[in-house]
Amino acid sequence: MNTFTTLTDSHAETVVQRSRFIAFVYHIESESEAAEILASLRKKYYDSTHVCYAYVADVDGNVTKSSDDGEPSGTAGSPILSVISGGEYRQTLIAVVRYFGGTKLGVGGLVKAYTDSANAAVRASEKRLNVLSRIYSATVDYNLFRKISGAVTRAGGKITDTVYGEKVDFSFALPSTVDIVALTDLTGGKTEFFNRGYRYEIY
Repeated sequence: MNTFTTLTDSHAETVVQRSRFIAFVYHIESESEAAEILASLRKKYYDSTHVCYAYVADVDGNVTKSSDDGEPSGTAGSPILSVISGGEYRQTLIAVVRYFGGTKLGVGGLVKAYTDSANAAVRASEKRLNVLSRIYSATVDYNLFRKISGAVTRAGGKITDTVYGEKVDFSFALPSTVDIVALTDLTGGKTEFFNRGYRYEIY
């Protein structure tokens, strides 16, 4: 997978027939991180009726989990997971805290309430496109660094780390689909770019 989309942390509150639904979006990178966040929510909202959730913890969309937390089966966790899956979001947890308002919503009403609540929190988030990138490092003089940094930017990459001394030691990221040949040509083949591997970057 060359790209995937994540969401920034956010929250939104909706009220349906006096029941409060407080939805939270979190960027996560593991199931253990999701568990820690959920434990924190349950502690903070200890007096709530339910804390329902769903998540996709990995990049490929294979590590998923959802919970109705006492709501009728399929009325909370699955609708929340559908919001995540429908947007093709990865490394994303959505949790919805409910305070019961005294009126039963029924199966259809619950599905709609949890879906709408999750969508409201997603709308309050910002989407982040993560791009599989190659990471390189090099050491050059100042004039050449300015040329290379400009070329990296034009190629859709970014400088990720810079140390200034007699020369410039720096690292940069390029989308994995971009060939470094252009940068090598720019330096006349005299600069060695060390390949430090792959990671996902947000540009």
